[in-house]
Amino acid sequence: MPLIEERHRILNETGKILLEKFGGSFLNCVRKSGKSAQKLMYLVVESFPSYRDVTQFEGKRISFYKRAQILVADTWSVLEGKGDGCFEDISSITMFADYRLPQILVYLGALKYSDKLLKKLLDGVMLSYGDKQEVEIRGCALWCVELIRDCLLELIEKNGEIPNGEINSILLDYYLWDYARDHRDEMKRIPFHRTRCIYY
Repeated sequence: MPLIEERHRILNETGKILLEKFGGSFLNCVRKSGKSAQKLMYLVVESFPSYRDVTQFEGKRISFYKRAQILVADTWSVLEGKGDGCFEDISSITMFADYRLPQILVYLGALKYSDKLLKKLLDGVMLSYGDKQEVEIRGCALWCVELIRDCLLELIEKNGEIPNGEINSILLDYYLWDYARDHRDEMKRIPFHRTRCIYY
């Protein structure tokens, strides 16, 4: 397993912080958020160093917070958006910028890699965390899912329909991830970017 020593260190660090700051229960962390997905995400990022998925891009600070957003989304999902999991701003959470979603978005024609980048990915070249192309791939995939969500909401409104529940980037991410898993054989020709880090 890649980065096994680092993962072990993070598990110990996370457990220690959970015990010291939150009485050993993540539910205490959730309750401190005041039913805000954003507050919970920032509380996680501030409290647990391994969730600080932050890099620089063209001189600007870029925060993806992939794992922190998944944690918030999974908390919302497990609690079915009720009780402590009733986050009034859950739609502010974006998709989880990793390696699989860009692949499925390219497969579906929503994203397109340049010929140069496609060759690099097909050759299995590892992109460093924070590398310009790694950040661009993650950022473009995130923005693409936001645009898809906006188009869905626009179509629903245009057709005078009322959505049966929440439509947000979390649910789109879940759907696309499942789609990618179910169609992995057809997607083999589309490479995913390879980055070894603790933030994916």
